[in-house]
Amino acid sequence: MPLASSNSINKYPVSSTKFSTLRITKLAATAFIANLLLNAVASANVTATANLADGSRSVQFSEWLKDNPDIARQRSAGAVPESEIRQALASAMQEAIQRSPQLRQSQAEQKAAQADIRAAKGERWPQIDLGANTRPHTMGNDNGLNTGSQAVNLNITTNVFDWGRTRNTISSREASSQAADEQYLLSVETLAESVTLGLVELEKNRRIAGVSQQYVDRMRALVDMLSEIVAVDRGRASELTQARARLLEAQNNLDGTSARLRDSEIKLRKLIGDASVKLPDNDRWALTTSNLEQLVSASHDHPAVRQADATATAAERYAQSLRAGEKPQLNWVVNKSTSRDELGREQGWQTMMSVSWPLFRGGSARAAREAAYARAEAERERKSQQQLDLEFSIRGSEQDARTQLDRADAYQALTLETDSVRKAFFEQWYHLGRRTLLDVLIAESDHNNNRVNEVASRFDGYQSILRSYASAGVLNQWLQGATSSSR
Repeated sequence: MPLASSNSINKYPVSSTKFSTLRITKLAATAFIANLLLNAVASANVTATANLADGSRSVQFSEWLKDNPDIARQRSAGAVPESEIRQALASAMQEAIQRSPQLRQSQAEQKAAQADIRAAKGERWPQIDLGANTRPHTMGNDNGLNTGSQAVNLNITTNVFDWGRTRNTISSREASSQAADEQYLLSVETLAESVTLGLVELEKNRRIAGVSQQYVDRMRALVDMLSEIVAVDRGRASELTQARARLLEAQNNLDGTSARLRDSEIKLRKLIGDASVKLPDNDRWALTTSNLEQLVSASHDHPAVRQADATATAAERYAQSLRAGEKPQLNWVVNKSTSRDELGREQGWQTMMSVSWPLFRGGSARAAREAAYARAEAERERKSQQQLDLEFSIRGSEQDARTQLDRADAYQALTLETDSVRKAFFEQWYHLGRRTLLDVLIAESDHNNNRVNEVASRFDGYQSILRSYASAGVLNQWLQGATSSSR
């Protein structure tokens, strides 16, 4: 068999010793077993339950995986510290806070809600009105005689008793202000989730693009090597065609990965602009799943839950204000007018107590009150639904994180085996002729797929951990290093 150029050979290392068929068989068997284990991990929350009479004992596959030295390694060994990851993500979050129009909108809504409170409290004070009118003219039997003069009118009205209408209005505005505050905190949590997940997604696509590029380089090297061989031995042209087909497939996969990478960059640029965030080169991060029950408990105090509760309270207080407005309102009135009568006498100061009672409004007052109570009930139900959604989101993210990180460890072990298999298959094909080129290409493809799946599973696991923090409403606290969840 003709030899290829030294550059092509270097891309596919070979040994000078005779290849052992038994070793290939063992490697293939090891890879097959590892693949079976990987399929087991792929099942959501795989549990091997012992066949005992009481059925009380169960063994988590993730625990077995950690205890098996041939399959998994300790995740903490050589992992990037959590503080370093958190610092990188927090720096991006600060950039996003400075740029976010949504946060500035929430801040403006907070100011508006505070102004609404001051407007409602102002009704407790005397309401002073100042007006003026020209000389009045009468028409008809008086033959156009003037009966008055130009005047300036002053009216002071002070509410004495309104059945709690003003008090409930103020309470409703205060609850609305609290809802605006919670909306701001919710916007911060949403922004933190978008930034952190976006960064992790970008890093995942970058690493997958790197793996795909290496696969393209290997296929291109194989095509170049076969081109030299076919130049001497035309009978192997079919092998060159196979290699070129795999090269085109690898390039298509790389193009798809590059497109996803660009999409991730665009989405992240919308959040943090041109700011550069450098994540560690090591893909093993010391991000571990947190205490599930603590996260579920924290979700009950999530800004979305508190916002729904405050909005419901505001609607209830508003309904009570409307109910009080349907009752008689007692006011103290003081007025003064500078108008003069026919004899030129100016009116004096007047003071009185006035009662106003809206007896009939066509049912609109009652309908408005019922609508307010219905909105309050709707917000209470929304609060319950929010709590339910957040709890199951946390539990789902927790389960996904464990499963995906276990899958990543299994893929890593499988990648080590398939790496040996692909090198051994190449040696058998190139030096001994005991393998076909198709076997070599399949081994290369399997090895590349396992590498991609390892990266995707590992970073998907990191995203699930961050998503669990976001669902609990403590992601921003975690970025600031203030979370109390045990990890």
